Amino acid sequence: MATDNASTRSTEIRYRRDSAFSYTCHACNRCCHDKIIHLNPYEVARLAQNRSIGTTEFLAQYTDAAGTALNRVEDGACVFLTENGCGVHADRPLVCRIYPLGRHVTAEGEEWFSELAPHPQTEGAYGTAGTVEEYLTAQGTAPYIQAVDQYLDVLGRMATVLRALIGAGQETRSEAQRTMDDLVTGIDPEIPAWLDMDRVVREYCHAKRIAVPDDPATRMELHIHALDEWLHTHSV
Repeated sequence: MATDNASTRSTEIRYRRDSAFSYTCHACNRCCHDKIIHLNPYEVARLAQNRSIGTTEFLAQYTDAAGTALNRVEDGACVFLTENGCGVHADRPLVCRIYPLGRHVTAEGEEWFSELAPHPQTEGAYGTAGTVEEYLTAQGTAPYIQAVDQYLDVLGRMATVLRALIGAGQETRSEAQRTMDDLVTGIDPEIPAWLDMDRVVREYCHAKRIAVPDDPATRMELHIHALDEWLHTHSV
């Protein structure tokens, strides 16, 4: 298998899923330092389950940037990096799974991938023995990519609704503000409540008189349904 040194890699190439690409991690852990690991509610739910806690506690204990990124320790390492490597490897976020690739989606829905600039002393081995699609499959990315796309869609529609409400009548704006206060105000004032999947799903299931599911993927579906109902109610 042909492999390349990190210093020879180009970060300007645009890859498609059928592009030739392979990468073998040799667990040097250098990529686990000084990185912002962004999270969506599905990833938070997976990691919280890994730690045997709820999403409310996880967000307060392990995240930064208003609940949208993992904490780092003093030396810049990921909060879950241990002496033996990633301590949550089975439930690691998408950005960790697809490294050293970055995923991009245009406004028209076109997907492409780029190579992230590697650590100059990385021990990872690059090559062309497979394809991007095969690499994504091997890393178990499918449910994570589905989740990020669904939440980006929700965020886009949420922004559209809020922009429309700015020009609405005072009564509509006041009602929307009360609802937004409920969505935004969580136990931690710095973390928007709507990001807390357990809280939103628990309240949704109580209102619908249904059981709260244990599986993160099923809870994500209900979480998005709850947010969709809010968007439908406040569309103008």
